[in-house]
Amino acid sequence: ANSGCCGMSGTYGHETRNVETSKTIYAQSWQPQVEADENAGRLLATGYSCRSQVKRYSQQTLPHPLQALLRCLHSS
Repeated sequence: ANSGCCGMSGTYGHETRNVETSKTIYAQSWQPQVEADENAGRLLATGYSCRSQVKRYSQQTLPHPLQALLRCLHSS
């Protein structure tokens, strides 16, 4: 899925003055992709901040691509 910034950008989204902006960026960019039924179980995220943002606002866990690769290697 094509998406832009998740809105976290390291510690940016944790800073009190940036929380609402961070949430808005997530809602406009990542949230539609993360919460789309057709993407269930198909999304990965490389950045820790992005994975944290998804968990924070969509209550989902996106694996790192290396975790997905490892899972594929163990299942074959």
